Amino acid sequence: MTYTASSIHPTIAEINLQAFQQNIRELKKRLHKTKLLAVVKTNAYGHGLLEVSKAAVAAGADQLGVTSVEAGTLLRNHGIKIPIQLLSTILSEQAAAVVANDLTAAVFTEKLARKLSGEAVLQNKTVSAHLKIDTGLHRFGIAPETAQSFCEHCYHLPHLKWEGIYTHFSSADEGDWVTTEQQYTVFIDTIARLRQSGYTFSLHHAGGSTIAIERSDMHLDMVRPGIALFGYHPAHRQHSMIELKPVMKLTTNIIHIMELPANTPVGYGGNYLTKGAEKLAILPIGHGDGYKRALSNKGEVLINSQRAKIVGTISLDQTVIDITDIPHVYEGDEVVLIGKMGDEKITAQEIANWLESIVDEVVSSLMERITRKYIHS
Repeated sequence: MTYTASSIHPTIAEINLQAFQQNIRELKKRLHKTKLLAVVKTNAYGHGLLEVSKAAVAAGADQLGVTSVEAGTLLRNHGIKIPIQLLSTILSEQAAAVVANDLTAAVFTEKLARKLSGEAVLQNKTVSAHLKIDTGLHRFGIAPETAQSFCEHCYHLPHLKWEGIYTHFSSADEGDWVTTEQQYTVFIDTIARLRQSGYTFSLHHAGGSTIAIERSDMHLDMVRPGIALFGYHPAHRQHSMIELKPVMKLTTNIIHIMELPANTPVGYGGNYLTKGAEKLAILPIGHGDGYKRALSNKGEVLINSQRAKIVGTISLDQTVIDITDIPHVYEGDEVVLIGKMGDEKITAQEIANWLESIVDEVVSSLMERITRKYIHS
């Protein structure tokens, strides 16, 4: 007998690739001659790396951005030809795979630059690299004041092509333009000093989704939108600036319904007590699927186009909801966790608000055991 994925696990993340591609086109309208690097890190923010990357290429993305050699290698093995940039640093032991798979490395240490050069010589290939400048995020990158010395030692290494130079802002999404403009100035000044010494780069890039949407003066040669591709604005103020369509709808089905008397503890720790006779339903999704435990007793879902509250502690594989006041609910009925049902809607942003977090965490946390279903309408 053949089993479908949905018959094994009823929780489905429906991914609308047409909406995804429309978001890319809307962003590209703002870019003029600036290239677009589609950030598809973390399994394309939980949407599925391979299918989303293919859709990005078809929609006109100039490059793809990932954070692991494994992700870049997977894309190469499935026929993706456009440049794939590693946005995070790597271990020196991974340099051979970077060269072999024609990935673009983020480089800011002499050790890694020399390792990449050596591997490229061994494989008789040229490896592309982008020099990362730390302008204030203080995560990865070389300090601006040491960039000159770094280039003196590494710029002319054999078989190493310095294609780009880039930075990443710390406070753009928050609308802190004073800090962002200071960091931008540091970056531009660093480029100018290096250029005066003969160290040039064909691609300069600094901004992600917020810069792509709000600050055309900082677009430079390329922008790197991430969460905006998937239909979410990094900041509420951007809703009036560009229309983006959420790409994911998350649904599941009720697997059990029970009726409990008043003052009955529900779930681990019994931190929810029924207030009266209550009708509860169990959903086959839990924090093992990436549906956050912190939503316990505060999140909501949609059933029969009405909101139902999550009650009790979300466990590894199950979530309990209160359906007492919702008529005509049966085992097997569809439940929407992210998306629209009738006139009601729950967005990933609303879930992020419940979690006091950001959309990126909500969608990127969804595990691969949740079936992805790709549609084009």
